[in-house]
Amino acid sequence: MIYNLIIIGAGAAGLFATANVPPDWRVLLLEKTNHPGQKLLMAGSGQCNLTNAEDIKTFLTRYGANGTKLRSVLFPFSNRALMAWLETRGFPLLTRADGKVFPASLKGIDVLGLFLDLATQNKVELRLNTPVTSLIPHSEGGFDLQTPTERLRAQHVLVTSGGASYPQTGSDGTFFDCLSDLNIPLAERRPALAPIYVHDYPYKELSGVSIAQAALTLQADGAKSIKGCGDLLFTHQGFSGPVILTHTRYATGGMTLTLNYLRDIDSTALRKSLLEQASGERRQILTLLEDNLPLPRRFLEIICYRAGISPDTKASQLGGSEMATLATLLTADTYQISGVGGFDTAMVTAGGVSLDAVNLRTMESRYIPGLYFAGEVLDVDGDTGGYNLQFAFSSAKLAIESMR
Repeated sequence: MIYNLIIIGAGAAGLFATANVPPDWRVLLLEKTNHPGQKLLMAGSGQCNLTNAEDIKTFLTRYGANGTKLRSVLFPFSNRALMAWLETRGFPLLTRADGKVFPASLKGIDVLGLFLDLATQNKVELRLNTPVTSLIPHSEGGFDLQTPTERLRAQHVLVTSGGASYPQTGSDGTFFDCLSDLNIPLAERRPALAPIYVHDYPYKELSGVSIAQAALTLQADGAKSIKGCGDLLFTHQGFSGPVILTHTRYATGGMTLTLNYLRDIDSTALRKSLLEQASGERRQILTLLEDNLPLPRRFLEIICYRAGISPDTKASQLGGSEMATLATLLTADTYQISGVGGFDTAMVTAGGVSLDAVNLRTMESRYIPGLYFAGEVLDVDGDTGGYNLQFAFSSAKLAIESMR
């Protein structure tokens, strides 16, 4: 049998492709693990953050340097189009105040169930535990795909094999070897949306505590600084949360990370404010800080110790130098980065199939006709907040529409 289309990888992009293929096509979806959509089920901590409700033009700023290249992928099937696509199929959505869009049930398993039901309606054949070990294009058109047990033939192939993050889900990067054998240009893969580790990390006991809207600055010697803001999360080993995850793509060992836990307040203004508040104050410094700053008490206690100040010291007993130290730790806490989380902790992969190797109006390879790509296998990594799933859906939809 010659299939009209074989899709490699039953992740978000592959599953969405099967939900959009014509029912008269002979389509085969191959998945190397024993369960489809494993990484989809992990998205949004199991609640599946499908997309974001912000203006689609703003999406182009959410994918680092490659974002400006994605207009032709994201605009034809935008976030609004995705939301309408889901709702017209009887799938209600929930949009949070921060713009993140979820299934109304807040269950990723419901998203997976919808895609599998539509794939069944479209008569797609699904084979699990079936890795592809080689992909062979024919000069006259079409492909042979080798699995451990048989050789398959297809007119078109859509590669949705993912990146290398969360390898336990099957997205382990091994299919890049097959693409390399075909001389497909590949950008170096590295973890993205991962925690950042620093030397002398002082907040191990705060694991799980978060701070709203902290400001971040990344600086390498002689390079322009990178700035951002967002929620910060302390873990047992390092910094995480949206403000960290979004900037992992820029972080490398040896860079300087500076955190302002009060976002818009600088150290000079904070020192002055603390001295004014402490004048004649009988309360402890920890109590004064807690009452006047929107920060967790446990965090402020550690800040006091780091400043060499006992938290139960009367605030009025502290002078300008002590207040300056506190102000600096709260508004310009500086570290040297020791590294970022590996693929086992990264939500997505930066790098992959070079965008220059793909016609971004069709998702077809510029070198091998009939070979298409969608999702995380490409050199696209979005910010946290629904941007990576939106790209997976948009690119898969575009690939299928182009094949039609």
